[in-house]
Amino acid sequence: DNMKPTLTWLKRRLVLKHNSELATVIEKHPPLFCYSIETNLEPTFDFYSKALGNEKRAIAMLKHDPIMFSYSLEKRLKPRLKQAKELEWDIDEGTFVKIAKYTELRWNITVAKNSDH
Repeated sequence: DNMKPTLTWLKRRLVLKHNSELATVIEKHPPLFCYSIETNLEPTFDFYSKALGNEKRAIAMLKHDPIMFSYSLEKRLKPRLKQAKELEWDIDEGTFVKIAKYTELRWNITVAKNSDH
């Protein structure tokens, strides 16, 4: 049963001081219970922290929108972040909403509109 370690990890990494804060995060994205700490939660958290340049910004974003844990690092987040950097976009929370949530079509249209070539 991985619920307890996952709950403990979420409380610690997202700095959730009260169980009500933890409940709110879980209510926003119940599948968090099923995610592996080692292969999903920790690497994804580290990716956002590094990309945003600030762990506090990553914590705030993930508390507000924990579905951001659900997107594939290798298939979506890393390749799109690379594209965004190549286009010299500001890497902020708004950019990450696009990186994570845009469909392939919408992403490609956005990139094409913002590309100089």
